[in-house]
Amino acid sequence: MKHLGLISSAVAGTVALFGFAGVANAASYTQNSNAITQYSSGSLRSVNNKATGYVKAGSYSFAKSDGSNTISSVGGNQKWTLKTECQLPRTHAAKGSAKYDMTNPQSAAYDGGHYLYVVYQPHYTKGMTNKGFVARYDMNKLKGMSFAKQQSLMDGKSGSSAVKLGGIFTTGHGQSLAYDKKHKSLYMWRDTTLGATRTSTLQRISTSSLTPNKAITFHMSNHGANVPGGHDLTFDHSGNAYYWTVSGSKVKVYKGTIGSKTVHFRLTKQLFDHRPGTHEQAMGYNGHNGRLYLVADDSITSFPAKKLNGNGSLKSSDFKYSKFNSHREFESLNFDNSGHGMLLSNRNPEILRSTTAY
Repeated sequence: MKHLGLISSAVAGTVALFGFAGVANAASYTQNSNAITQYSSGSLRSVNNKATGYVKAGSYSFAKSDGSNTISSVGGNQKWTLKTECQLPRTHAAKGSAKYDMTNPQSAAYDGGHYLYVVYQPHYTKGMTNKGFVARYDMNKLKGMSFAKQQSLMDGKSGSSAVKLGGIFTTGHGQSLAYDKKHKSLYMWRDTTLGATRTSTLQRISTSSLTPNKAITFHMSNHGANVPGGHDLTFDHSGNAYYWTVSGSKVKVYKGTIGSKTVHFRLTKQLFDHRPGTHEQAMGYNGHNGRLYLVADDSITSFPAKKLNGNGSLKSSDFKYSKFNSHREFESLNFDNSGHGMLLSNRNPEILRSTTAY
């Protein structure tokens, strides 16, 4: 809280209205103060998360069927079985518009009961600074409708009452959509480049218009070296934000807060020796067990969020890991209120729900 007070007093007071592609009247804030707590390499310690195996991503496979797929773990110290909860539409031109290509979802966020939000990055936007759109699914309506019916409705000009589409805007890579349950808000990074950059931008997405209504641009540098923002994001139920990166072969986890006009993160003091896979696809939080989840393709590893506090207290025995052999792309992992995992997988897009609560 001390750091947040200092940042608030140093924030630039400039607020502007700016236009994303297809978006107007979104408030933009620029934070002048450094948004990360300074640290030294000597203050960090390594944790041997030896349970976590490395899964190398290869050629992706398509789902075997529509509406009835099962993905089960084949290794690790925690068993998972996920079954199709709902098949998502995969029309190339939803509501008769070619700009709404729904074949390439990048991440999903779940509000815990009613709505599922999915970021799409249409294939035609390549070279257009990573533009896309957000769709909001009414899960009660979606689950009560066959895939064939839903697909037919989305192909029609009137669309479906189960799905609302937002306008096109700069999504960045699109992997980081996350729901802050405490503040009932959607956030995502506008990460248009890879690696460390001078500035980072977090944007809040309206749950009604499904386009940005606020953006905070800030810089993170540690003793002069730029610190990369995230390509993934999640929130615990207290409103703390988390993201993870890989530096060398070690996993770094960042924890922070997103305020009304300011952002603050800190690198948690523990580096994980083993990364879970080729691509850092997503991060999730399970309020049922208080654990954070790192997601790579065919790989899920988790640990208690509270053991990141202070200097950290994680041990090797705190890590749970599951290896899969689906050759599917794991795009995001959310949890419902009962602790069941909800995995978004691509090719063909679907939500798979774990048969076990964790």
